[in-house]
Amino acid sequence: MERPTKEKKTAEELAAMIREDLSKMDGCPERGVVVTVYGFNPWNAMLTFGVDAGPVPNKAELDSFFEIIIERLKRLYDAGA
Repeated sequence: MERPTKEKKTAEELAAMIREDLSKMDGCPERGVVVTVYGFNPWNAMLTFGVDAGPVPNKAELDSFFEIIIERLKRLYDAGA
């Protein structure tokens, strides 16, 4: 059985999609949230909170949601240059 072709997105496009999803969560800082997408198929992502984010009381919840987002996007998109 042939696997469906995934749409290609740049690392920047994927990071923007992840940030957009995270920004919809209550308690997500408006600034200081950095999403880094790296690698190629399989690609991965890293979430960091900079000083501009201030205190993040729901960091564990945001980290968990971040993992759900990237697993969903990995099924849909390949990282391309």
